[in-house]
Amino acid sequence: MTQATRKQTNRKNARLISRNKTWGYALLFCCCLSALQWVQAAPTAPQGAQISSLLQSDSPYLAMHAQDPVHWQIWHAGVLAQAQREKKLIMLSSGYFSCHWCHVMQQENYQDQEVAHYLNQHFLSIKIDRELLPDLDHYMLQFARKASGHAGWPQHVFLTPSGIPFFALTYQPKPRFLKTLKNLVALWHQSPERVERIARQALPTPLPAHLTTDNDLSSLVSVQTFDQALQHQVLLQADTLSGGLKGTQKFPQAPLLNILITQPSLPEELQDWLRLTLDQMQDGHLQDHVNGGFFRYCVDPDWQIPHFEKMLYTQAQLAQLYFVASHRFHRADYRQTANRTLDYVERSLFNPKTQLFQSSQSAIDKQQREGGGYLWTKPQLQHRLSTVDYTLVETAWQLNQPAPFHLDEQEAWLPTPTNHHWETIRSQLKTESMPLDSKSILGWNGLLLSAYASAIEYSSGQQRKKHLRWATRLVERLRSLASQPTMPRALSSNNRPMGQANIQDYAYLIQGLKDWYRIDPTPALKDTISQLGQKAVRLFSTPSGWSYSDTPKLPGQTGHTLLEDDAMPSPTAILECGEIKRLKGLWPEILSAPARYPSYRRALNCRKVK
Repeated sequence: MTQATRKQTNRKNARLISRNKTWGYALLFCCCLSALQWVQAAPTAPQGAQISSLLQSDSPYLAMHAQDPVHWQIWHAGVLAQAQREKKLIMLSSGYFSCHWCHVMQQENYQDQEVAHYLNQHFLSIKIDRELLPDLDHYMLQFARKASGHAGWPQHVFLTPSGIPFFALTYQPKPRFLKTLKNLVALWHQSPERVERIARQALPTPLPAHLTTDNDLSSLVSVQTFDQALQHQVLLQADTLSGGLKGTQKFPQAPLLNILITQPSLPEELQDWLRLTLDQMQDGHLQDHVNGGFFRYCVDPDWQIPHFEKMLYTQAQLAQLYFVASHRFHRADYRQTANRTLDYVERSLFNPKTQLFQSSQSAIDKQQREGGGYLWTKPQLQHRLSTVDYTLVETAWQLNQPAPFHLDEQEAWLPTPTNHHWETIRSQLKTESMPLDSKSILGWNGLLLSAYASAIEYSSGQQRKKHLRWATRLVERLRSLASQPTMPRALSSNNRPMGQANIQDYAYLIQGLKDWYRIDPTPALKDTISQLGQKAVRLFSTPSGWSYSDTPKLPGQTGHTLLEDDAMPSPTAILECGEIKRLKGLWPEILSAPARYPSYRRALNCRKVK
């Protein structure tokens, strides 16, 4: 077969695979939508109670569901065999501790006796901490986006007893959720063979291995070509009034911004947009101006109404971004923002038992109030502040106008810096009472190590010495964990291993150590990086792409030729360092939507550790 014929065949195969999957998902979704016309009465629930397998979990998210009347199980190898033996559908429910709507779903549904009664009768209910099983969560999200057009948390995917997904939903209030459950059971009882057949048709099909292997280096994309394509797409999507990308919600888009800030040549309008975005994120309400750190995202287009959870990966990536931006744009305030972010991480997320940093702070306080640790009512402000300071904030925050938030059915405000007395006001309003997800995820700590490497590069004096102390301790701990025969995904609050490291953990740890190698280029560190890279290829590289974990859990989990960036960088982009010839057949897809794959610039411009 000639090269031209092979390319034509590859393109034809890819189109056929894409068309077949799209048709399968469309049939599947229509089939499930038709089921919403049916209602089936709930039969009697079984007698007796089961002891939740979540009770002993080290995961705060799983443990918080231990007292639900739903008979939750954690994921285990025998789930499919049990479902087939009991002839039950499977409900996979994925979420995380700091997720607001996960708590709402629990209160309205999982803790409701009627809903639990029906779930226990008809389903195997599997509760997943998405941060411990990101491979399964990623698969669920992919299916949900294709089957229903959207995904989020809490994410629910319903499987046939053989493990084939056929329906997905996120949060639903009790009446709608209970009706959906009954409709799904009715659909399955009436047409199990049809549901199974259509669901199997929609399973992802692995691409032929030869689509990603070609040694003709003459047609590889250049860094300049990629940069131009990325810049063009970002300018089309850029919100030039409020910063960030256009949309009703504003996410930091940290991987994208971290790639753009390192491009040596940026058009002036793109530099202006970058500065605007950086200003809006640090001056608006994405940043917690009192306690430090950044919230996960804002639910409005102007960066004023945050979703209150704080993730370690957000702090790591934004700290790194602001350090690099401080150097590029000669802005001392950016460096101050970066330093305050690391101060927050060290003060609020460090666990002395693990010598690592914990994953997140919840959006929900101990009284189950969203943002309860950050919002202030007028009586609270009057009680906490002096008369002079209260008068000052009354004017600055326009307390005589309708409030943007509510707390305990009272109007509430989220503090922003005042022109006078700010440090005094800030110190009086500090609170660290928000609950923690106490597990320490190795990959996220690898992202933090990258931030410390940038901190040391762009800091001086006592501040640099402080960063060096924290970073040295972190790198030694990560190297120690990386040397274990089986590297854990995370450590519990009491320093117990949790799960097995996946492609994310290896990629972010490798990148963090490579960034640290610029600071401390020792032979021992070089050996660690090399060994981790070889092990990652051995564990996760398959003939048809990269596997998210070393062992697939469901029949539809296949290799990925490439993974998109999301809230964190694409792990496959990091692991493709120096291996760009394997990506040749995928560059058309990457260049068609470069803002979805910004981290693949790493693969183009990657230097191996020497």
